[in-house]
Amino acid sequence: MTLKRNYRESLGVLGNGNFVVFLTATFLSNMGSALVPVALSFALFAKGAGAGGVSAVLSAEILPMALLLLFGGVLADRHPPRRIMVVADLTRALAQTALAALLFKSSLSYVAVVPLSALLGLSNALDAPGRNRLLTQIVPAALLPSANSLIMMEVSFAGLLGPAIGGLCVASIGAGWAVALDALSYLASAGLLSALTPEKGLPAEENEPGMLTALREGWTAFAGMPWLWMMVCLFAVMQTLSWAPTEILGASLFSRRVHGAPHWGFLLSAMGTGATIGGLMALRLRPKQPVRAVLLWLLLYPLTPACLAGSWPFWAQGLCFFLGGIEMANVNVVWESTLQRAIPPEMLSRMSAYDALGSFCLMPLGYVLAGPMALIFGTGGTLWLGAAIVTIFIIALLLFGKVQSVALADFP
Repeated sequence: MTLKRNYRESLGVLGNGNFVVFLTATFLSNMGSALVPVALSFALFAKGAGAGGVSAVLSAEILPMALLLLFGGVLADRHPPRRIMVVADLTRALAQTALAALLFKSSLSYVAVVPLSALLGLSNALDAPGRNRLLTQIVPAALLPSANSLIMMEVSFAGLLGPAIGGLCVASIGAGWAVALDALSYLASAGLLSALTPEKGLPAEENEPGMLTALREGWTAFAGMPWLWMMVCLFAVMQTLSWAPTEILGASLFSRRVHGAPHWGFLLSAMGTGATIGGLMALRLRPKQPVRAVLLWLLLYPLTPACLAGSWPFWAQGLCFFLGGIEMANVNVVWESTLQRAIPPEMLSRMSAYDALGSFCLMPLGYVLAGPMALIFGTGGTLWLGAAIVTIFIIALLLFGKVQSVALADFP
């Protein structure tokens, strides 16, 4: 027994059976999800849909998630997050099975696709907020940074491999099979999550507050941590005014060039490769001032839009995207580990939902603003403007002592 225990300890977080199951379930569901955008987009284009129609279908998934994410956080704080995530996986499997059936029958239509995409978004709103809390129930606090690093690595790898497999499915056996594989990945994830044995959560209160009261409690706690909401404001500005326009306008720039599509795909793959390496780097990084570390890593971010705005040589653009991937991975790992340690367990799901809402759910607004901003400032001007705003915001927070000086010693 001693030898077995020592062997598990030598493996670190990978010696934790619960975490290995969680990591496998996360990889499968992320891999499946990465298959679908390529497959569904090509299927819709084949049916005569334009870029606006495809964007509308993909956005139909984001809107319910943005609207219901906070309620998902309340549910995950009140009930075992594992159960809610299993329900979410089963619901997503059902939605994707129905979509695959439509693709197999060649009867794809907006009337059916939009509600199914919305159901997928609703399920994502149930799944996302509880992940941080579940992770703290199966992984000791000291091993959370390593756990987050491994999750970041496998998410990045799934993001690299999934679109390629989705494209191969479309070219060989059809888009329906890619969506069917996604449905199977959710079923497998649900089965694996059901096998987890997390520590018991906090006992339920006899008189739980209403949904709106619980949301207000979460908001009060969120607003009471200035370093937290200021950083989330930075993420929101970065996603809305810089990264979303970079995705749209970067693709637009390369669409006008010979062999532009594979070149743009190479840049995104370089970012994914950087993110995988960044996750590996983050396995050993333990900054004592994590918020300051996040801000310093984020100083690399403006290189990504700047290299496109300045029409830098292609090799330099590839290097900037690669560095951007390393930056993204380290920021995500340090930030998630900090939230998991700094936020009380009974509030973690709700405050994670506020974090996700501010950090990512404004991206559709950024997609909408990208076109008008390009008309006003030009493509290059829009990219430079976003990079400048983000840089100024980062420097301001670095100079604001109460934010950047937050240390691990401040948390229990």
